[in-house]
Amino acid sequence: MKLLCLPHAGGTASRYYRWTPLVPPHIDIVPLELDGRGDRMDRGFYASFAEAVDDLTRRAVAALEPGDPFAIFGHSMGAYIALELERRLESLGFRADRLFLSGRGTPAYHHVLSRPARELSDQELIAGLDAYGGLPEAVARHELMLTLFLPIIRADFHLLEDGAKSIDERVPVRSPLVILNGKDDASAQQAPPGVWEALSASGVEFHSYAGGHFFIDDNLSSIIQLIVEKSKRGLEKDGVSF
Repeated sequence: MKLLCLPHAGGTASRYYRWTPLVPPHIDIVPLELDGRGDRMDRGFYASFAEAVDDLTRRAVAALEPGDPFAIFGHSMGAYIALELERRLESLGFRADRLFLSGRGTPAYHHVLSRPARELSDQELIAGLDAYGGLPEAVARHELMLTLFLPIIRADFHLLEDGAKSIDERVPVRSPLVILNGKDDASAQQAPPGVWEALSASGVEFHSYAGGHFFIDDNLSSIIQLIVEKSKRGLEKDGVSF
């Protein structure tokens, strides 16, 4: 099974490569990098949310063979994109076995910045990141890292803002959803009862972990175990034995 992985705002999909030695052979980690970072640093940022989803859809389809079982994992912004990517893939005849949506209290994007990201000064943008636990320490301590990071995080917030204006966030998907959140994540506002359930024709389950917005780092082994368990059940349903 291929696990398509999408990054959080300001992050790179390459971080998922470190999952490869942690998963069994039947799971193939496929990081989907966004333009303007990582191994796609030479490409300009997306002008719109639609452009980003168009590009990711093309690359997801290219990574899949007909009939390939696959799942999607996204954290924070990556979870928001994952839902729209699945909607697009379903319109093309694909369907993920499961969506693992991490670091999102609600499926809709709620503006956490005081104004659109492109209108904020660097300091205002940095202050706005407090809701997510502030700047990563490695970035905050190095001026060069900060210079590289700020344009990426600004572009990512612009994508989220554009997505909130341009897509219908209420369109359900056929795949089951697994929602993962940190118990102390101030940014993951809890959705009212029924909101997530209305987004899947195949059921939703919720898992919470100790930690804030980036709870994954301290709970990686449990999260990998959950993904393995769920993917195994899906494959067994499809007649694959272990």
